[in-house]
Amino acid sequence: MRLFNYTPYPAHLHRGCIEERRMLACAMLRVTYDVVDGRLRPAAEQTWPVSPGPWDSPYGPLPGDQRYVRGGVDVMVFGSARAAGGRPVPSIDVAVEVGPQWRARLVAYGPRVWQPGRAGLVPGAPEPVREVPLTLARAYGGKDRWDGLEVPYVDNPDGKGFYLEESRARGGPLPELEDPDSPIRAWDDRPEPVGAGACPQHFGPRVRRGVELDDEGRQIRRLRPEFFNDAFPRMIAPRAVPGDRVVITGVREDGPLAFVLPANDLRVRVEVGDDIGERTPAIDQIGVEADARRVFVTYRYSFAYRLTPHQRRSCMLGLVEPE
Repeated sequence: MRLFNYTPYPAHLHRGCIEERRMLACAMLRVTYDVVDGRLRPAAEQTWPVSPGPWDSPYGPLPGDQRYVRGGVDVMVFGSARAAGGRPVPSIDVAVEVGPQWRARLVAYGPRVWQPGRAGLVPGAPEPVREVPLTLARAYGGKDRWDGLEVPYVDNPDGKGFYLEESRARGGPLPELEDPDSPIRAWDDRPEPVGAGACPQHFGPRVRRGVELDDEGRQIRRLRPEFFNDAFPRMIAPRAVPGDRVVITGVREDGPLAFVLPANDLRVRVEVGDDIGERTPAIDQIGVEADARRVFVTYRYSFAYRLTPHQRRSCMLGLVEPE
Protein backbone atom coordinates (compact mmCIF):
# COMPACT_ATOMS: atom_id res chain seq x y z
CA MET A 1 0.00 0.00 0.00
CA ARG A 2 1.32 3.43 -0.96
CA LEU A 3 0.88 6.64 0.99
CA PHE A 4 0.00 9.88 -0.80
CA ASN A 5 0.36 12.85 1.49
CA TYR A 6 -1.39 15.92 0.08
CA THR A 7 -0.97 17.96 3.28
CA PRO A 8 1.96 20.24 4.20
CA TYR A 9 2.61 18.17 7.33
CA PRO A 10 4.95 15.22 7.95
CA ALA A 11 3.25 11.82 7.80
CA HIS A 12 4.02 8.13 7.57
CA LEU A 13 2.16 4.88 6.90
CA HIS A 14 3.11 1.98 9.16
CA ARG A 15 2.23 -1.55 8.07
CA GLY A 16 2.35 -4.95 9.71
CA CYS A 17 1.08 -8.48 9.22
CA ILE A 18 -1.69 -9.92 11.41
CA GLU A 19 -2.13 -13.19 9.52
CA GLU A 20 -0.76 -14.57 6.26
CA ARG A 21 -2.88 -12.25 4.11
CA ARG A 22 -4.37 -9.91 6.68
CA MET A 23 -2.54 -6.61 7.16
CA LEU A 24 -2.67 -3.87 9.75
CA ALA A 25 -1.82 -0.29 8.83
CA CYS A 26 -1.68 3.02 10.62
CA ALA A 27 -1.57 6.45 9.02
CA MET A 28 0.04 9.03 11.31
CA LEU A 29 0.41 12.75 10.75
CA ARG A 30 1.94 15.39 13.03
CA VAL A 31 1.20 19.10 12.93
CA THR A 32 3.43 21.67 14.64
CA TYR A 33 1.56 24.76 15.84
CA ASP A 34 2.46 28.12 17.34
CA VAL A 35 0.39 29.30 20.30
CA VAL A 36 -0.98 32.73 19.35
CA ASP A 37 -3.55 34.49 21.54
CA GLY A 38 -4.81 31.23 22.98
CA ARG A 39 -5.18 29.50 19.63
CA LEU A 40 -3.05 27.08 17.64
CA ARG A 41 -1.83 28.23 14.24
CA PRO A 42 0.13 25.89 11.94
CA ALA A 43 3.79 26.86 12.22
CA ALA A 44 5.74 28.01 9.16
CA GLU A 45 8.38 25.42 10.00
CA GLN A 46 7.12 21.92 10.81
CA THR A 47 9.82 20.97 13.30
CA TRP A 48 8.34 17.72 14.62
CA PRO A 49 8.71 14.79 12.18
CA VAL A 50 6.98 11.42 12.10
CA SER A 51 9.70 8.82 12.49
CA PRO A 52 9.41 5.05 11.96
CA GLY A 53 12.31 4.50 14.38
CA PRO A 54 13.86 6.19 17.43
CA TRP A 55 15.35 9.61 16.84
CA ASP A 56 17.18 12.39 18.67
CA SER A 57 15.03 15.41 19.43
CA PRO A 58 16.10 18.70 21.04
CA TYR A 59 14.79 17.16 24.27
CA GLY A 60 16.74 13.92 24.06
CA PRO A 61 16.03 10.51 22.49
CA LEU A 62 12.43 9.89 21.45
CA PRO A 63 10.82 6.60 20.43
CA GLY A 64 9.61 5.86 16.94
CA ASP A 65 5.99 6.40 15.96
CA GLN A 66 5.26 2.89 14.73
CA ARG A 67 2.22 2.36 16.93
CA TYR A 68 -1.12 0.88 15.91
CA VAL A 69 -2.98 1.39 19.18
CA ARG A 70 -2.60 3.37 22.40
CA GLY A 71 -4.42 3.34 25.72
CA GLY A 72 -5.28 7.04 25.63
CA VAL A 73 -3.81 10.33 24.45
CA ASP A 74 -0.17 11.08 25.25
CA VAL A 75 0.29 14.47 26.89
CA MET A 76 3.96 15.52 26.97
CA VAL A 77 5.37 18.77 28.34
CA PHE A 78 8.96 19.68 27.49
CA GLY A 79 10.91 22.32 29.36
CA SER A 80 11.10 23.35 33.00
CA ALA A 81 8.90 24.20 35.92
CA ARG A 82 9.17 27.98 36.25
CA ALA A 83 8.29 30.31 39.10
CA ALA A 84 5.72 33.00 38.34
CA GLY A 85 7.37 36.31 37.65
CA GLY A 86 10.83 34.73 37.83
CA ARG A 87 10.95 35.19 41.61
CA PRO A 88 12.74 32.35 43.48
CA VAL A 89 10.35 30.14 45.45
CA PRO A 90 10.78 26.90 47.48
CA SER A 91 8.41 24.92 45.23
CA ILE A 92 6.52 25.23 41.96
CA ASP A 93 3.20 23.53 41.27
CA VAL A 94 2.79 22.22 37.72
CA ALA A 95 -0.65 21.26 36.44
CA VAL A 96 -1.90 20.13 33.03
CA GLU A 97 -5.57 20.17 32.07
CA VAL A 98 -7.12 18.78 28.88
CA GLY A 99 -10.82 19.45 28.52
CA PRO A 100 -13.13 19.78 31.51
CA GLN A 101 -12.42 16.46 33.21
CA TRP A 102 -8.73 15.45 32.98
CA ARG A 103 -5.94 16.93 35.07
CA ALA A 104 -2.40 15.86 36.01
CA ARG A 105 -0.15 17.44 38.62
CA LEU A 106 3.41 17.37 39.91
CA VAL A 107 5.43 19.58 42.21
CA ALA A 108 8.99 20.81 41.67
CA TYR A 109 11.21 21.66 44.64
CA GLY A 110 14.42 23.55 45.06
CA PRO A 111 17.45 21.52 46.26
CA ARG A 112 16.93 19.91 49.69
CA VAL A 113 18.70 17.28 51.77
CA TRP A 114 17.85 14.79 54.50
CA GLN A 115 18.35 16.29 57.97
CA PRO A 116 18.19 14.79 61.49
CA GLY A 117 14.79 15.06 63.17
CA ARG A 118 13.25 13.86 66.42
CA ALA A 119 12.32 10.46 65.05
CA GLY A 120 14.93 10.08 62.30
CA LEU A 121 15.75 11.86 59.09
CA VAL A 122 13.33 14.42 57.70
CA PRO A 123 13.32 16.41 54.44
CA GLY A 124 15.08 19.73 54.87
CA ALA A 125 13.64 23.02 53.67
CA PRO A 126 14.07 23.48 49.90
CA GLU A 127 16.24 26.29 48.59
CA PRO A 128 14.34 28.89 46.54
CA VAL A 129 14.61 28.34 42.77
CA ARG A 130 13.40 29.99 39.58
CA GLU A 131 13.25 26.83 37.49
CA VAL A 132 13.53 23.04 37.69
CA PRO A 133 13.97 20.96 34.49
CA LEU A 134 11.10 18.50 33.99
CA THR A 135 13.36 15.48 33.47
CA LEU A 136 13.80 12.10 35.12
CA ALA A 137 17.20 13.25 36.38
CA ARG A 138 15.31 15.39 38.91
CA ALA A 139 12.85 12.64 39.91
CA TYR A 140 13.24 9.90 42.51
CA GLY A 141 15.88 7.29 41.79
CA GLY A 142 19.62 7.18 41.40
CA LYS A 143 22.35 4.80 42.58
CA ASP A 144 23.83 3.83 45.93
CA ARG A 145 26.64 1.50 47.01
CA TRP A 146 26.42 -1.72 49.00
CA ASP A 147 29.33 -4.00 49.84
CA GLY A 148 31.50 -2.12 47.37
CA LEU A 149 29.02 -2.51 44.51
CA GLU A 150 27.00 0.17 42.77
CA VAL A 151 23.27 -0.57 43.10
CA PRO A 152 20.89 1.36 40.82
CA TYR A 153 17.25 2.07 41.46
CA VAL A 154 15.93 0.08 38.51
CA ASP A 155 12.96 2.30 37.68
CA ASN A 156 15.14 5.41 37.37
CA PRO A 157 18.89 4.87 37.82
CA ASP A 158 19.72 8.44 36.78
CA GLY A 159 17.50 10.15 39.37
CA LYS A 160 18.21 11.20 42.93
CA GLY A 161 17.10 10.29 46.46
CA PHE A 162 17.63 6.49 46.50
CA TYR A 163 19.54 5.17 49.53
CA LEU A 164 20.10 1.69 50.94
CA GLU A 165 21.08 2.79 54.45
CA GLU A 166 19.98 5.67 56.66
CA SER A 167 23.57 6.69 57.31
CA ARG A 168 24.13 7.22 53.60
CA ALA A 169 20.96 9.31 53.28
CA ARG A 170 22.02 11.81 55.96
CA GLY A 171 22.87 15.06 54.18
CA GLY A 172 22.01 13.47 50.83
CA PRO A 173 19.75 15.11 48.23
CA LEU A 174 16.05 14.41 47.81
CA PRO A 175 14.24 14.30 44.46
CA GLU A 176 13.17 17.64 43.04
CA LEU A 177 10.11 16.36 41.15
CA GLU A 178 7.31 14.56 43.00
CA ASP A 179 3.70 13.49 42.79
CA PRO A 180 1.99 15.87 45.26
CA ASP A 181 -0.38 13.06 46.26
CA SER A 182 2.53 10.76 47.22
CA PRO A 183 5.26 12.95 48.74
CA ILE A 184 8.42 11.35 50.07
CA ARG A 185 8.45 11.41 53.89
CA ALA A 186 11.05 8.86 55.00
CA TRP A 187 14.52 8.17 53.64
CA ASP A 188 13.52 4.62 52.68
CA ASP A 189 10.28 5.56 50.90
CA ARG A 190 10.20 4.35 47.30
CA PRO A 191 7.83 6.70 45.44
CA GLU A 192 7.13 6.27 41.76
CA PRO A 193 9.37 8.57 39.70
CA VAL A 194 7.42 11.22 37.83
CA GLY A 195 8.07 13.00 34.57
CA ALA A 196 6.33 15.18 32.02
CA GLY A 197 8.11 14.57 28.69
CA ALA A 198 8.60 11.37 26.72
CA CYS A 199 8.62 8.24 28.88
CA PRO A 200 11.41 5.68 28.25
CA GLN A 201 10.04 2.35 27.05
CA HIS A 202 11.93 0.49 29.79
CA PHE A 203 10.51 2.73 32.55
CA GLY A 204 9.32 0.35 35.28
CA PRO A 205 5.85 1.82 36.00
CA ARG A 206 5.13 1.90 32.26
CA VAL A 207 6.09 -1.76 31.86
CA ARG A 208 4.10 -2.87 34.92
CA ARG A 209 0.97 -1.09 33.71
CA GLY A 210 1.35 -2.26 30.13
CA VAL A 211 2.35 -5.91 30.49
CA GLU A 212 -0.04 -8.59 31.72
CA LEU A 213 1.74 -11.70 33.03
CA ASP A 214 0.43 -15.22 33.62
CA ASP A 215 -0.58 -16.43 37.08
CA GLU A 216 2.98 -17.47 37.83
CA GLY A 217 4.38 -14.12 36.76
CA ARG A 218 6.80 -15.67 34.28
CA GLN A 219 5.25 -15.40 30.84
CA ILE A 220 3.75 -12.38 29.09
CA ARG A 221 0.05 -13.02 28.55
CA ARG A 222 -0.59 -9.85 26.56
CA LEU A 223 0.51 -6.27 26.06
CA ARG A 224 -2.12 -3.76 27.09
CA PRO A 225 -2.68 -0.70 24.88
CA GLU A 226 -1.03 1.48 27.57
CA PHE A 227 2.29 -0.21 26.82
CA PHE A 228 2.41 1.66 23.51
CA ASN A 229 1.85 5.11 25.00
CA ASP A 230 4.92 7.33 25.03
CA ALA A 231 3.87 9.67 27.84
CA PHE A 232 4.39 8.92 31.52
CA PRO A 233 1.56 6.81 32.97
CA ARG A 234 0.09 9.75 34.90
CA MET A 235 0.23 11.91 31.76
CA ILE A 236 -2.12 9.83 29.61
CA ALA A 237 -5.50 11.47 29.07
CA PRO A 238 -8.45 9.21 28.22
CA ARG A 239 -9.35 11.36 25.20
CA ALA A 240 -8.85 14.74 23.56
CA VAL A 241 -11.06 16.26 20.88
CA PRO A 242 -11.13 19.50 18.88
CA GLY A 243 -12.47 22.31 21.02
CA ASP A 244 -10.93 21.01 24.24
CA ARG A 245 -9.11 23.71 26.16
CA VAL A 246 -5.59 22.83 27.30
CA VAL A 247 -4.14 24.75 30.25
CA ILE A 248 -0.63 24.27 31.64
CA THR A 249 0.43 26.14 34.75
CA GLY A 250 3.84 26.38 36.38
CA VAL A 251 5.91 26.23 33.18
CA ARG A 252 6.20 29.90 32.22
CA GLU A 253 7.13 32.99 34.20
CA ASP A 254 4.38 35.02 32.53
CA GLY A 255 1.55 32.76 33.68
CA PRO A 256 -0.38 29.75 32.39
CA LEU A 257 0.04 28.55 28.81
CA ALA A 258 -3.44 27.95 27.41
CA PHE A 259 -4.85 27.07 24.00
CA VAL A 260 -7.79 25.34 22.34
CA LEU A 261 -7.32 22.22 20.23
CA PRO A 262 -8.19 23.29 16.66
CA ALA A 263 -10.85 21.91 14.36
CA ASN A 264 -9.71 18.75 12.61
CA ASP A 265 -9.67 19.36 8.85
CA LEU A 266 -7.64 16.22 8.10
CA ARG A 267 -9.04 13.26 6.21
CA VAL A 268 -7.72 9.77 5.47
CA ARG A 269 -8.95 8.07 2.28
CA VAL A 270 -8.20 4.34 1.96
CA GLU A 271 -8.69 2.47 -1.31
CA VAL A 272 -8.35 -1.32 -1.42
CA GLY A 273 -9.54 -2.62 -4.77
CA ASP A 274 -13.09 -1.36 -5.25
CA ASP A 275 -13.56 -0.62 -1.53
CA ILE A 276 -13.13 3.06 -0.68
CA GLY A 277 -13.45 4.60 2.77
CA GLU A 278 -12.80 8.04 4.21
CA ARG A 279 -12.24 8.81 7.88
CA THR A 280 -11.14 11.61 10.20
CA PRO A 281 -8.01 10.66 12.16
CA ALA A 282 -8.15 10.97 15.94
CA ILE A 283 -5.88 12.99 18.19
CA ASP A 284 -3.17 10.65 19.41
CA GLN A 285 -0.67 12.93 21.17
CA ILE A 286 -0.27 16.48 22.44
CA GLY A 287 3.29 17.71 22.88
CA VAL A 288 4.02 21.12 24.39
CA GLU A 289 7.26 23.11 24.11
CA ALA A 290 6.46 25.56 26.86
CA ASP A 291 9.44 27.90 26.42
CA ALA A 292 8.88 28.24 22.66
CA ARG A 293 5.07 28.49 22.95
CA ARG A 294 4.92 25.71 20.40
CA VAL A 295 2.73 22.59 20.31
CA PHE A 296 2.58 19.48 18.19
CA VAL A 297 -0.53 17.37 17.77
CA THR A 298 -0.28 13.84 16.40
CA TYR A 299 -3.24 12.35 14.54
CA ARG A 300 -3.70 8.61 13.93
CA TYR A 301 -5.99 6.33 11.97
CA SER A 302 -5.48 2.56 12.13
CA PHE A 303 -7.16 0.06 9.81
CA ALA A 304 -6.90 -3.53 8.61
CA TYR A 305 -7.18 -4.93 5.09
CA ARG A 306 -6.80 -8.20 3.25
CA LEU A 307 -3.85 -8.56 0.91
CA THR A 308 -4.79 -9.63 -2.60
CA PRO A 309 -2.03 -9.88 -5.26
CA HIS A 310 -2.09 -7.22 -8.01
CA GLN A 311 -4.84 -5.30 -6.22
CA ARG A 312 -4.74 -1.52 -6.18
CA ARG A 313 -4.11 -0.24 -2.64
CA SER A 314 -3.53 3.33 -1.49
CA CYS A 315 -3.85 5.62 1.50
CA MET A 316 -4.29 9.34 0.89
CA LEU A 317 -4.01 12.14 3.44
CA GLY A 318 -5.65 15.43 2.61
CA LEU A 319 -7.32 18.54 3.97
CA VAL A 320 -11.00 19.34 3.85
CA GLU A 321 -11.67 22.63 2.09
CA PRO A 322 -13.44 25.15 4.36
CA GLU A 323 -17.05 25.78 3.41
